[in-house]
Amino acid sequence: MNIAQIAAQQVRMHVRTCLGALLLISLLLGLSAASAQAESPAPKKPNGYLPVEDVPKREDPAMSPDDRAKLVKDLAAARDRQAPHKPKGGTKPAKP
Repeated sequence: MNIAQIAAQQVRMHVRTCLGALLLISLLLGLSAASAQAESPAPKKPNGYLPVEDVPKREDPAMSPDDRAKLVKDLAAARDRQAPHKPKGGTKPAKP
């Protein structure tokens, strides 16, 4: 055997060892994650705070229909005031 063959054989041996170690580590991590999920504690007792998705019902509406219509009208007017103005006369806007 020459030196190149011995070096190639050692490289293959190191690659196999690394792949085996990687496989073993991934199996151990998978098993530990599965056992940690199985051993998760029971849900805690309520602590007095509402869950995020549990919103209490309102007795009175947040806004009356008349107030809502007035607000929509005011917002539309503000939007129209901010619209870009068309140039007067026959001048065309400059192209960038």
